Amino acid sequence: MSRSSKLSIERKLRYAMMTTAEIGLLVSLLVFSVSDYMKSRDAMLERIQNLAQVFSTNSQASVYFEDKAAATELLQGLNVVSTIQEAHLFLANGERLASYPKTDTFTFKAQPTPPSERTARFSDDYLDVSQAVYFDGKPLGTIVIRASLDSLYQQITLNVLAALMITILAIIITYIFAFRMQRQITKPITELAQAMKQVSIYQFYDHELEKKSNDEIGQLYDNFNEMMNQISSRDKQLNEHKKELESTVELRTEALNLANTNLQTAIEEANQAKETALEAAQTKSAFLANMSHEIRTPMNGVLGMLELMKDTELDKGQRDYLNTAYGSADALLQIINDILDFSKIEAGKLELETIDMSPSALTDDVCALLAGKAREKTIELGCYTDVNMPESVKGDPVRLRQVLTNLIGNAVKFTTEGEVIVRALYKGKDGSRHKVRFEVEDTGIGIAADVIPKLFEPFSQADNSTTRKFGGTGLGLTISRQLVELMDSQLQVTSEQGKGSCFFFEVDFEESHTLPVKSQKHMVLNDIYALVVDDNPTNREIMHKYLEAWNIDHASAENGIQALEKMKDAVTAGRPFDLVYLDMQMPDMDGLEVSKAIASDNKLHSARRIMLTSAGQLSMREQRAADLHGCLAKPFRQSQLLDATMEVMNRHSAIPDEVPEAPKSTEKQFGEQIPVLLVEDNPVNQKVAIAMLKKLGLSNVDIAANGQEAVDMSAGKGYTFALMDCQMPVMSGYEATNVIRKREQQQKGIHLPIIAMTANAMEGDREKCIKAGMDDYISKPIKVDSLKNIISPWLS
Repeated sequence: MSRSSKLSIERKLRYAMMTTAEIGLLVSLLVFSVSDYMKSRDAMLERIQNLAQVFSTNSQASVYFEDKAAATELLQGLNVVSTIQEAHLFLANGERLASYPKTDTFTFKAQPTPPSERTARFSDDYLDVSQAVYFDGKPLGTIVIRASLDSLYQQITLNVLAALMITILAIIITYIFAFRMQRQITKPITELAQAMKQVSIYQFYDHELEKKSNDEIGQLYDNFNEMMNQISSRDKQLNEHKKELESTVELRTEALNLANTNLQTAIEEANQAKETALEAAQTKSAFLANMSHEIRTPMNGVLGMLELMKDTELDKGQRDYLNTAYGSADALLQIINDILDFSKIEAGKLELETIDMSPSALTDDVCALLAGKAREKTIELGCYTDVNMPESVKGDPVRLRQVLTNLIGNAVKFTTEGEVIVRALYKGKDGSRHKVRFEVEDTGIGIAADVIPKLFEPFSQADNSTTRKFGGTGLGLTISRQLVELMDSQLQVTSEQGKGSCFFFEVDFEESHTLPVKSQKHMVLNDIYALVVDDNPTNREIMHKYLEAWNIDHASAENGIQALEKMKDAVTAGRPFDLVYLDMQMPDMDGLEVSKAIASDNKLHSARRIMLTSAGQLSMREQRAADLHGCLAKPFRQSQLLDATMEVMNRHSAIPDEVPEAPKSTEKQFGEQIPVLLVEDNPVNQKVAIAMLKKLGLSNVDIAANGQEAVDMSAGKGYTFALMDCQMPVMSGYEATNVIRKREQQQKGIHLPIIAMTANAMEGDREKCIKAGMDDYISKPIKVDSLKNIISPWLS
C-alpha cells in the first residue's frame, strides 16, 4: 500500500490542488524561459548581422584600395558596442587587412564569403557573424565580427528570476486559496466519516446527519440518512427473525440429537451386521472348503474305482450300469465345480489367462463332446465355424470352453425335438483385436418374456418345474454370464416360449503373433461338382458356406427323391455330379437308400458318396452295404469334412475291405521298479491311487498313513517322487513337506519331488501347497490321464 493512501482526504485534496497549480506554473515558467531565450538570441543575431552589413558597406573603399589605416579606423567604431569582442577585415585572398581591437592574432579563421551570402554560428560563449564585402557586384573581402553572449545570458537570468519570484508568489496565494476551499469540501465528508465510524462502533442506526448544502455532498448526506433508516428497519426485522430462528434451531437441534442417536444406533447395528456378515462369509468359505474336501475325498474313490473298472471284462448290461454310475458321479463333480467357480467369482478371485487358442477348433471340440447327448435325444446338433475365422487368437480357452459347454449342454437338455445349432461367426478386425460372435440356438421349450430378466440370477431357472424335469442347480447360466463379463462382453438371449431360444455373446480376442499356416489343399477341389442332400435347411446352409469357401460348385436337394431327379438332370445336361453329401435321417427315403439307388443306376453310380449322420458313426459293414465312400458323424469339423472330401475324391473307395478293431494297449507307461511314496490316510483313496499307479506301470509303491510316517520313510529310502495328501492325522502334508525340505537343506541331500494330491480345490490351495515346499499339485478326484500328465515331468 502506497504512503499517499494513508493520507486524509483533506490533505489529498489540498495536495492535489497545490500540485496542479505548481505544475501549471512551472510549465509556464519553463515555456517563458525558453521563449525569452530564443527571442533574445534572435534579436542579438539580427543586431550583429545588421552591424556587419553596415560595416561591410562602409569598408568597400578601404578594402578596394587596401587601405589599412582607413580600415583600422573604421573598425574602431565598434567600440561603442559593448558586446563586440573582436572584428577582422580580410581581403579576397584571405589576407587580413585590419582588426578590432588591434592585434596580430585572432581566435578564429575566416575566408571571403561568396556573393550575397553571410554566415552566423553560435557557440557556448560567442556569436560569430561573417559578411562579404562587394564592389560593383564583385567580392573584395570579408568582415568577421565576434560578439560575446554574456549580456544575453545575464538578461535571460534576470528574466527567469523575475518569473520565478512571480511563480512562488502565485503558489503561496494558491495554497491559501486551496486551504480555504478544501475545508469547505472535506469538512462535510469528515463529518460523514465520523458518523459512519460511530455507527460501526456502537451499532446505533438511528443517527441522522444535518444536510448543509444541496450539492453532491448534500445528496450523499440524504443517501446516508436513507440508508440508516433502511438499516434500522432491517435490524428490527432481523431481530424478529433471529428470535424465530432461535426457536426453530432449538426444535431442530432436538430433532438432530434424536436423529444422531438413531444414526449411532443404526451404525452400531450396521457394524454388528457387518461383523456378522464377515463371520458368515468366513463360515461360508470354510464350509465350502470343508465340504469340497469332504465330498471330493469319497468322490475320488467312486470315480477312481469306476474308471479302473472300465478296463475290466464286463457284459453289455454291466458296462451300461458302469457308464451310468460314472456319468452320475461326473455330473456330481461338475455341480461341485460350479459351486466353487461361483464362490470364486463372487469373491472376485477368478482371473482369465491369455494364451494362443483357436475359436473354430474349440467350438468344434465342445460340439463333438456333447454330440453323444444329442444323439441320445435324437435331435440334430449342427456346428458352423466361420470359414474366415483366424486360425489363432489370444484368449482363455478353458473359460470359453466352460461357457460354450454350459450353453450347448443347456440347449441339448431343454430341447426334446428339432435341432441345436452352434455358430462361431467372425465379425472382423478392429485394430489388433478380432471380434467373434458365438451363438447357440435351439428349438426347445423356450423362455417366457417375464422370466428372462431373472434368468441369470444364481440358483434360478425358467420355472420351478424345469428343475424337477430337467435337473440342474441353476448356477450354470450365472457362472457363464459372469465369465462372459470378465471377457468384457455380455451374455444375451432372445427366446419365445414353446419355439426355442438363442443365447449369444461377442468377444474381442487379442491378435496372435504365432499364426499357423492355413491349409491350401482345398484348392485342388475347384473342379468338383457336388450335391448336398439334407432335409434340414440349416445343415444345407452350413454345407453351402463350407463348399463355397473351398471353391466347390454345388447344388442342394431337400430329400432323396429330389436328389435322384437332379442327378439325372445333371447327366442329361452333360455335367454329372462328382460327389454327393447325404444326410442319414430323411423322410420317405433315408441316406442309405439314396446311396444304394445311386449305386444301382449305371448313369449315376460314378458319383462318390459321403454319409453325414447324426446317429453316430456307421460300421464298416453298413458303409459297404450302402456302397458309401466315406462317413462322418455330426457335428463334424471343417477339417474333417475337408479331409474326407479330399480322401474320397482321390480314391474310389475310402472304406477298406476289413478294418480290425485295435486292441487296447497293455504296455506299461513307466518302469515297474521306480520307487514311489504314497502319503494318504484314507484306505479307499489308497486303493485308488495304487491301482492307477499300477495301471501306469508303477508297482513299487510304499504307503505312509500320515505325514510323520512320510518323514521317516523318506529319510531311509530314495523315492523318485511322493504323492502327498494335505489333511492327515498326526502330521499334515504341509508340515511333513516342511520337515523334509529342512532336512534336505541341513544334510544337503537329493531333492524329493513332492506332488500334492488333495481334495482341497478352493482358490489359493495350489499356491498354499507350492508355498509349503511342494513341487506340483493335483486335485481329487483323480483320473488316470491327469495323474499321468502330472507325474510325467518328474520321470522324464
